[in-house]
Amino acid sequence: MAEHVPRQHDDPADLRDQHQPPAGRRHGQHCPRERNCTLVFPLDRVLAAAECAAAADTHKLGYGETGAAPRLWWVKDDGTYLMSNGQDPTGTRDDNGRLPHVVHADGWGPGTDARSVLGGDDFRESLDLATPVFEDGTTLLGMLREANTQDATRFVLKATFDDTSMELTYITE
Repeated sequence: MAEHVPRQHDDPADLRDQHQPPAGRRHGQHCPRERNCTLVFPLDRVLAAAECAAAADTHKLGYGETGAAPRLWWVKDDGTYLMSNGQDPTGTRDDNGRLPHVVHADGWGPGTDARSVLGGDDFRESLDLATPVFEDGTTLLGMLREANTQDATRFVLKATFDDTSMELTYITE
């Protein structure tokens, strides 16, 4: 089992995409206590989305991002999901009209309301695939690839957050 070193964000308002409510409103503002959320994703599909981002020639930028790089975006809007930020030159969509390389958390697919576990505002958080996240220099993409060779089947994303900060950890199992 591989585990990521926690990431700390000082202001969850920085996590919002540009399509979010005005700056005075922060993710989780309605809930002053600390909250925890654990989401499980199928590892093979997360790896496919990560490989799509890694292979892309160009990458979408999210709010506050200045450098294009391969990333997975963790999004909460219609359910909650991970998606590649790699630009698809053809703009192809699947039979349901959805973009490829979108992986919903188990139990949190389209039409579900993730406000009960993640608060009221929609958001997007970037998970960098190419920057080392372990002391030995392993990247998130490397962690996913290694876990896949060791028969892991799940990517588990854990978030602890309150009105002022969010900490993410992820593991494979």
